[in-house]
Amino acid sequence: MSFAKTRLWQDMRPASSASRAAVSTALRSATASSAAACSARSTRRWASSAATARLLKDAGCRVPLLCGPMYPGSNPELVAAVSRAGALGIVQPLSLTHLYGYDFREGLRKVKAEADGRPFGVNITIVPDKRYMKRVDEWMRVALEEGVKFFLTSLGKPDALVKLAHDHGAKVYHDVHTAELARRAAGAGADGVNLLNDRMGGQTGATDPFALLDEVAKLDLGVPLVCSGGVADAAAFAAALDRGYGGCMMGTRFLATDECAVSDAYKAAIVASGEADIVYTNKLAGTKSSVIRTPTIEAGGLNVNPLFGFLLKQPMTKNLMRVFLLQRSLANYKDTTLEIWQAGKGVGAIDRVEPVAAVVDRFAAQLAR
Repeated sequence: MSFAKTRLWQDMRPASSASRAAVSTALRSATASSAAACSARSTRRWASSAATARLLKDAGCRVPLLCGPMYPGSNPELVAAVSRAGALGIVQPLSLTHLYGYDFREGLRKVKAEADGRPFGVNITIVPDKRYMKRVDEWMRVALEEGVKFFLTSLGKPDALVKLAHDHGAKVYHDVHTAELARRAAGAGADGVNLLNDRMGGQTGATDPFALLDEVAKLDLGVPLVCSGGVADAAAFAAALDRGYGGCMMGTRFLATDECAVSDAYKAAIVASGEADIVYTNKLAGTKSSVIRTPTIEAGGLNVNPLFGFLLKQPMTKNLMRVFLLQRSLANYKDTTLEIWQAGKGVGAIDRVEPVAAVVDRFAAQLAR
C-alpha cells in the first residue's frame, strides 16, 4: 500500500492568479478554462456573498461548513462538536441508531445537549423501500418535534419531505451529482443544492467540483450551491468559496478528529494516505464509492461479481440490488477488523488527528483574511 504523502494545498488565501492556479492544479478539479475563470474573478469577502449569507441563515451556523453524514463516523459526539465549534453537524439516522445504538429521539437530545444549544441537521436518505420509508417518516416527525430546522436529503425525490419541512419552518438541502438533478431539486422546492463531485468519499459523484459548479450555475437556480468533496483544509475551502460556492460539506477531515468514534487504525490510514491511495468500488452500494486501498479491499476486489453486475443494470432489479448491498455493508461496518475505510481525495491535506474545534477555527480564520 502506497502512503506517499502529498500536501495538496498551501495554507494561504488564493488571492493572486498564480496561487489560484496552483490550488486548482492541486485539487485536480479545475480545467485550464475554469482555472482562468477563477483567476479573473475579483477577490471578495466570502461571508458577504449572497449565497454564503443565505446558507449561514438557513443552517444557523457562523462558518459555511457542513459535516457530511457518514456511516460509520457520525457519532453524536462528533456531530455535536462540529455544531458547537460554529459549523453544522449533521446526524445520520442509521449511524445513530443501528451503529451507535441510540433511540433516535434520545440520540437527538444527546446531540442537542452536547452542542450547547447550537443548531444541527439531520440527513434523510430516500430509497425505494416501503419499510425503510416508514422509518424515514418517523425520523422526520421526531426530528421536527425535537426542533431540527435543517435537513439534508439524499437520493430520490424530495418533494414530500420538502413540503413537510417547510410546513414546520425547516430548510432542506438536497444531494445531487448532475445539473439536471440540481434543476429538479430546486423545482421541488429545495432551499439549497449539495453538489457531489468526484473527489468526495463514500458514494461519490462523477464530475470535478468546478466543472459541476459551472454547469449548475448556468441554470441560475437562485439557491446556494454547496461543494461536497475534496475539501480537507482551509485553503481548499477558501478556493471553493472564492470560485462561487456558498459553502462546503466535508467528511474525511472530520473522521480524523478526536471526537470521531471510528477506529484509531482508520484515522491513522487517513493521515498516512495520499490521493493515489483512494480507489473506487461498487461493492458497498452498487454505485461508485471511494475508499482507501487496504488489504481487505484488495482481497475482496473492487467490483461485484458478473451476476450482481448484470442485476445492477436491469431496471427491475437495480434498486433491490442496491438495497441488498447497502444492508450487507451496514453489517460489515460493525466488524472493526475489516479495513473498509471510506475516504475522499482530500486525504493528502490531512496530516494529523486533532480536535474538531481546531479544524473549524482554522477554516473560520481563513474567512477573516
